[in-house]
Amino acid sequence: MAAGAREVVVTEKREVIEVPEKMPESPWHNKLVRLLEDVLTDAVAQREGAAVFRDLYFEFAGQRRAPDLAVVLQNAPPIERLSAIYFVPEDGPAPDVIVEVAVSAKSLGEAVGEKADFYAALGVKELVIIDAPPTREIRLWKGKPAAGEPPVRVQEAVLETLGLVIKAEGQQVRVFDLSGNELLPPRVALEQERARRLELERKLAQLQTEQR
Repeated sequence: MAAGAREVVVTEKREVIEVPEKMPESPWHNKLVRLLEDVLTDAVAQREGAAVFRDLYFEFAGQRRAPDLAVVLQNAPPIERLSAIYFVPEDGPAPDVIVEVAVSAKSLGEAVGEKADFYAALGVKELVIIDAPPTREIRLWKGKPAAGEPPVRVQEAVLETLGLVIKAEGQQVRVFDLSGNELLPPRVALEQERARRLELERKLAQLQTEQR
């Protein structure tokens, strides 16, 4: 589909809705979003009815926005029931948490401005903005849209709804639980566990050799 084209979505009511095509994002943007998606998906995996949605349009009161990540903690609709647009409240409840990754001044302005206003109307409890141009250290913004608190710069973003803390260190984004334990993407955690096991096996083999 050409840039600027519009996808046609036919709803169950046979309404024809044109959806603006999302422009491709940079590899740096996608890397950060994938990391956070993996961590958040794993963090809510044991919560019944919870889901993490990526690049899905949310529509409410005639307005529509596509956040990078949206977390619905209760009564999330199955993905097979959704099209490119998630209508609130027809399809399901509003997201509890929104995460935006802004890699340019323009995208940051949209996230702290018109997008934050839309999330306030939508009833989103917590909004985190990862301000991450590839040429400097990452900064964090946090707001509570539903409570009328616009996003402001923070040293760390505490997500009370999820019981998580997001921190930025240089050009890295790290996620911790409230006890200070770091939450790693499942793939990274598996690789680290494999590396620890191999190191233990190496030391055991070395010890056995020395005892002969």
